This record gives sequence, structure tokens and C-alpha cells, in this order.
Amino acid sequence: MKKIITVALAIIMLASCNPTTLTFSFIYNDEGPNKEIATEMKALLESEFNVEIMLIEGENTNANLDSLILDKVDIALVENYVNYQEGLNSAFSVYSEVLHILYKEGMDASSFASLMYAGPVYIGRENSPTYNLMMDLWEYYGLDGSSINVTFNMPEANVVVELTNLFSKQHLQDYAGFKLFSFDDARNLSDASVVQGITLKYPRLSPFIIPDNSYWTFTDKPIVTLSVDLVMMVRSGMGEVAVNDFTKTMLRNRQIFTSIDPLLFDGMKEDFDQAKLNIPLHEGARIFLEREEPSFIERYAELGGVILSIIIALWSGIVSLTKWQAQKKKDKIDEFYEDLMNIKNGISRLDTVADGMKRVKRVQSAQNKAFEMLIAEKLVANDSFRIYMELSKETINELRGKMRILKAKQQRATS
Repeated sequence: MKKIITVALAIIMLASCNPTTLTFSFIYNDEGPNKEIATEMKALLESEFNVEIMLIEGENTNANLDSLILDKVDIALVENYVNYQEGLNSAFSVYSEVLHILYKEGMDASSFASLMYAGPVYIGRENSPTYNLMMDLWEYYGLDGSSINVTFNMPEANVVVELTNLFSKQHLQDYAGFKLFSFDDARNLSDASVVQGITLKYPRLSPFIIPDNSYWTFTDKPIVTLSVDLVMMVRSGMGEVAVNDFTKTMLRNRQIFTSIDPLLFDGMKEDFDQAKLNIPLHEGARIFLEREEPSFIERYAELGGVILSIIIALWSGIVSLTKWQAQKKKDKIDEFYEDLMNIKNGISRLDTVADGMKRVKRVQSAQNKAFEMLIAEKLVANDSFRIYMELSKETINELRGKMRILKAKQQRATS
């Protein structure tokens, strides 16, 4: 028995030691503190894992999402203001970006419409998060976009719109002679307020109040505006282990990022509102977030002495139960192996693409079931489980290769 345990431990240690440096690409828009956040994330991950993070400055949000969907990059910082698309998954919320609408003193800011028509208005680069948000606000207020004087040159604008973090004192100095627009009076903030109406139609937005004197003498009253969450997103095909490790590491070291902006302190939390995510969680992130609930002992620490006594009294029974459970879990993973090998051995006999798709879905369904059983602790994350996941991924790749060959034959036959 000692020899078996020693060999098993040696195998696990060898499997966990990965001498190969893995490379991941990380794309972001150079707006607000995004570059600084991405740089800090790169430094943290490279210090914790044997990985290399390649930072890429993206062109715009849509292009960044396309890069994720097409598997050109692995990670992206993207506003939670995009439509659901296959191939994307969220990992965690980073922080809330605040909508700042600044206008030159003396302009008519009695309403959002009068301010927009007064122009020229700078709303960021085309297809940027700021640009897309403003398009929706113009639609909400029924404004004629063709009648709004839009400029892509910030210095010539009378109205400047920025979706970013809280302004620093130095940043505010760039806006000498400007004032901040407020959508409503803070005293009117209720379910019937203007911003509540906007968020009802665009639920990914949230009301946000910049309190009085938050910007020193720049504001003389609370500013009612909107915010949207910046989210770390990953491509759906990124490995569950990598996403799990990265999510856990960054959320547990969020203090590193709070020096960039105070909003990151409240943003990077394990208990963020997952229901607000427009892009569903990656399975790797979900495993971490759902397994991090307080354990029974943590919830009932005062019963620790009683629990310890029970454990000692039932030690022999627990040992026997553990052996039985271990064998039971092994029998279950063996069932997964048997089904997978039947599929793998039948790849050479595939004759239709449709049959190949059914088998791919069958393997993917088995993968999901295996992870669900892992979370429910009906399977154990040992070498057998890891080998099964790698073998299932290899089988999917073989099936897709066979399907490509079949498709090519069909095309030649019909041409």
C-alpha cells in the first residue's frame, strides 16, 4: 500500500509540474486605465504561473470581440455592453466605468437634447464603448443623429463624452472651463427618475451618482449619470484550468489594482452580481466562484470541538467509507472512458458530417457532465480525470478533422 501511495503521489507531482511556458494573448482598448489594468494583470499572472501574457492594443470593441470569437486572442477587457455571441464567455467583473458628459460653461445644458444639438460633440472613436452608448442614448431620447455635429477631434469639441474611471485632479485640469452634465437632480433619484427609465430599456447600464465635491471645486452638486461594468472576457475554448487559476489569482489579489482606481476595490469581488453579465460565465470561472462558499466548519466554527470529537470517534468508519467512495468514483470515471473509447474507435467508420456532429455533441455533453459531477464531488480531480479531459478534447479534434475530410469529399462530388 505504501508503494502504491508513493507512486501515485509521484505521478500527481509530475503532472502538476509543467516545464513548458504557456502563452496567452490579452487584448484591450487603450481608454481610461485599461492599459494599466492589463499591464498589472500580466505582471501578476506571469509571477504566479509559468505563462507569458502578450498584451495587444485593440482597435475597437467589435474588433476585439471578433478576435476572441475567431480564437486569435485568449483574453479581453470588454464593456458589459455587447450583445451575446457564441464563442465568448465572461470571467469576472473588473470595475464600473462612469459616463462623463462635459460641456463648456455658458452652453445650454437644460436638457440632454439641447446639449447634444449645441455641438460639436466628441463621443470617442467609432464603435468604441462610448460611441455605442451614445448611439443608444440618442435613440432613447429620439434625437436625429444626422443633425448632431459629431467630431472625432476632441480639442475642437464643445461637448466631450468619456466613459472611463473616476477623473484624477490632473485629468480635470484638462477640462478647465467645462462643467459636468447631470441627467437629473439627485433628490429626484427614484424608480421614476430619468436614469431609471434609461436603465429599464438598457439593463446593462446602472445609475451612478458622483457625490458633491468628489471632484473638488469642479462640481457644486451631485452629478446623476450612468455606469457600465468592464468585464474580463475569454474565448469559450480557453481551458477551464487556466480560466479558473487566472480568475482566482486576480480576484484574490485585487488590492494590487485598487491603486489604479478606487472603483476597482468594489468591482473586483468574488460576490459580484453574475445576473448582470450579458455574456455567460466561462465554466472555469464558474467552478471557482461556486466552490468558494464558506465550508461547514467556517459557518459553524463554534461547533469545531464537537465535530473534531465526532471525527475521532468515527475515524475507522470514515477510512472505510473513503475507500468505498474512492472506488465508486473510479468506477464512474471508467464509464466515461468506456463511452469515449467507443466513440474514438468508431471515427474511422464515420460516413456523414451529421453523424460526426452528433458524436462531437455527445463528447461535449459528457465533458459537461463530468465537470458537474466534479463540482458535486461525485468525481475526484485526479490524474484519471485530467487524462480523460485531455483525451476527450483530442477525440473532438479527431472528429472535426474527419468531418472536414467528409465535407471536402462532398464538395468534390457535387462539383
